[in-house]
Amino acid sequence: MSRIAATFERLAESEEGAYIPYVCCGDRGVEFTGELMRRLSRAGADVIELGLPFSDPLADGPTIQAAMVRSLSSGFKVATLFDLISRARSDGMDTPIVVMTYYNLIIRMGLDIFCKRLAEAGADGILPVDLPMEESADLERIAGAHELDVIRLVSPTTNDERMAQILQSARGFVYAVAISGVTGQRDSLPHSAIAMLKRLRDKSDLPIAIGFGISNQEQVRQAIAAGASGVVEGSALIDIYARGLSEGEDGALDLVEKHAREMKDSARAAVASREKRS
Repeated sequence: MSRIAATFERLAESEEGAYIPYVCCGDRGVEFTGELMRRLSRAGADVIELGLPFSDPLADGPTIQAAMVRSLSSGFKVATLFDLISRARSDGMDTPIVVMTYYNLIIRMGLDIFCKRLAEAGADGILPVDLPMEESADLERIAGAHELDVIRLVSPTTNDERMAQILQSARGFVYAVAISGVTGQRDSLPHSAIAMLKRLRDKSDLPIAIGFGISNQEQVRQAIAAGASGVVEGSALIDIYARGLSEGEDGALDLVEKHAREMKDSARAAVASREKRS
C-alpha cells in the first residue's frame, strides 16, 4: 500500500477529512519552501502538494503564476525539487508528497529518470496537470514501476463515460477540479462542483480531494458534506504568507501555520458531522 493510500485509509478509520496544502517550490527561496513544508506538516497537513514551477502554467491563476515567476527568476531548477524532498525525508517528515507538474518538464528530463529520481528522493505521487488520459499510458507504467501514484483530475464538465475511464486508472486519490477555469480563491463552492462530487462518490470508492478555489473553512464543510474526502488549498496560502512577509519570514510562516491548523480542524470536524447526518 502506498503512503498516500495508507494516509487516506487512516483518515477514513478516524473519520477525518484530508487537508492538502499546495506549495510552489522555490517561491521566496528554497529554504523558505523547506520551512513552509515543515510548518504545514506540523499543522496537520495530510498530504503536501509540491508545485514545480513552469514558464507557461496554463492551469494556474495569477497568484500561483506570480509565485512561479518569482521562483524561476531566482534560479530554481528541477533538480532542486529532488533535493527539497530528500531533505524533508532526512529531517523526519513522513507526510505524503505529491508533485504537481506540467508534463513538458517530465518529458525534458525523461520519464524514467524523472520518476526514478522522484521516488529515490521520497515522493509518493505525480499530478501531471496538463496530461490527457489518452496520452498517459507511458507515465502510468513508468511511475508504477517506481511505486509512484499518478493522480488523475476530473472536472464538472467531465462526462460520465470519461469519468469512469479516468477512475479506472486513478491511484492514490482523485483530484476533483472545482471550477472550469484556473486556480485562485473563490468565496464558495459552485453547484456544479457539488454535483460533480456526488457523481464521483456514486462511481468510485477512491478518496476524492477537491481543489481550485478552496480558501476558507465554510468551503471545507461544503465539500466534505457533498462527499469529498478532503480539500486542496494553494492560492490562499501564498497570499497569506505574501501579506505576512512585512513582519519577516517567521511571522509569515506563523500565519500560514495558524490558517492550516484551522483548515485541518474544519476537515476533521466536517466528516464526523457528515457521518452523524447520514
